[in-house]
Amino acid sequence: MFKIYFLIPLLAPLALIRWDFTMGMAHRIERWAARLAARPARAVALVGIVSFALSMGLSLGLGIPAPQVHDEVGYLLLGDTFAHGRVTNPTPPMWEHFESIHQIMRPTYTAKYPPAQGVALAIGEKLGLPIIGVWLTTALACAALCWMLLAWMPARWALGGGLMAALHPQVLEWSQDYWGGAVALGAGALVIGGFRRMLDEPRARDAVWMGLGLGLLANSRPYEGFVLGVLVLLALAVCGMRRGGAGLGVLIKRTAVPLGAVLLVFGAEIGYYNWRVTGSPLLMPYVLHERTYGIAPLFIFGKPRPEPVYRHLEIRNLQEEYLRYFEAQRSSAGALLRGTAHKIWILGQGYLWSGLLIVALLGLPWALARDPRVRLALLILALFTVAELLCTWTFTHFAAPGAGLLFVLALLSMRTLNAWRIGARRPGRNIVRGLAILFVLSFVQLWAKMAAADPGRWYMRRQALLEKLERQPDKSLVIVQYAPGHNANREWVYNEADIPAAHVIFARDMGPEQNRELVDFYRDRKVWVVQADAGTGEVGGYEGQ
Repeated sequence: MFKIYFLIPLLAPLALIRWDFTMGMAHRIERWAARLAARPARAVALVGIVSFALSMGLSLGLGIPAPQVHDEVGYLLLGDTFAHGRVTNPTPPMWEHFESIHQIMRPTYTAKYPPAQGVALAIGEKLGLPIIGVWLTTALACAALCWMLLAWMPARWALGGGLMAALHPQVLEWSQDYWGGAVALGAGALVIGGFRRMLDEPRARDAVWMGLGLGLLANSRPYEGFVLGVLVLLALAVCGMRRGGAGLGVLIKRTAVPLGAVLLVFGAEIGYYNWRVTGSPLLMPYVLHERTYGIAPLFIFGKPRPEPVYRHLEIRNLQEEYLRYFEAQRSSAGALLRGTAHKIWILGQGYLWSGLLIVALLGLPWALARDPRVRLALLILALFTVAELLCTWTFTHFAAPGAGLLFVLALLSMRTLNAWRIGARRPGRNIVRGLAILFVLSFVQLWAKMAAADPGRWYMRRQALLEKLERQPDKSLVIVQYAPGHNANREWVYNEADIPAAHVIFARDMGPEQNRELVDFYRDRKVWVVQADAGTGEVGGYEGQ
């Protein structure tokens, strides 16, 4: 398949030519963008609308995405729970058959994750489909990025950066799955945007925006949100102390009180949510899940936990796979370095846009030399990244809270590039305009990549079976059997929030005796058996029914 980075070498000759290769079109677009950006609210709204249109267009053009990883189904469980007006769900009868990955069954039945993404999916479910909530949060995240950039650079560059975010392949991929990073991306943008405004002049309004961002991060990416919050608050405190006692006093008065009030509200909300789910306001569902099932530490400096009693081989195998991944990193200094390099590669692949942002960052040394606040942004991003690399696992959406800082650095670098001159030539301007064209072309590449996906993938077979049984007049109970050596990442046993009322229930095969108890309890259902690893989505009737 064609890759956009094949075209990056073409930017070199663009820097050498004397004439405007865009034939004046780019200049007209820039003037239009400047007029539009003269009203920041209009620019922010435009970015959100464009992002929503792109996200919706991908889903409608390629088909509504089916969940494929454990995390996605966990978030969908949260969304279904909230959409039905519940904070959590009672433990279902015969719950041992429904026990699944990244979920808890006792004292209540729900997913282990913080609630923010689930709220977004619940809104989408109420509007017709959970994916609508993903489109909305992606659009809001890109709009928040534009608002953030307005605090760092001229309005037309902030508008361009917001549109870049809407076109970014990683952001678009988040708009097509259910575990995404859009909520954390937008929340991080609120924190960074409020932080930058308070560097110039502490105001309660910006402290409230920062508090809103931190509260959303506490409900989506608590660890990364804590790290980002500590870093920006330390930076604000240091800058306040440099202004002297009066400056620090103003900062505290205009920042600490409104920020503290917002965080107090979120703290009460989190405590209430924890209490409803786990029975304790101080016990997060994630922590309860790890105590119940986890053996691998969440950080590379941790120690493995004793193995609990597992009722299902698939859950045990996945947890042992996680432990092997942790132990592989800790086996030697060289292994730790290789593991860290692999995490950096994952983040680079996701955020550097097939190498396009590496070109965009060519002007960064000059931007750093010109503005100390840019150096501060780079320092915060570097420390945030180091904290992320301490995690046992790293995925791009984990680092989403700090991604706004990368956009800040890339846009300020591009602005510096754009001003480069060699006599009458404008090599930097041609490079920037060439990059803009490649940014747009990358959307076509992403569309082609998604369109080429194999429709026979295992999760598509599960989705097809679910839709087939939902069309049947009778309720169904599907007993899932796995072959020896089953890949634990290909999980079929997931259910809705209200299991007893669901039209289709998936259950684990626990042997003839326990299966009979399950079938007798759900005697009003047609019972099926599916061989999940057989390569088809067909089901057979259950013996004895």
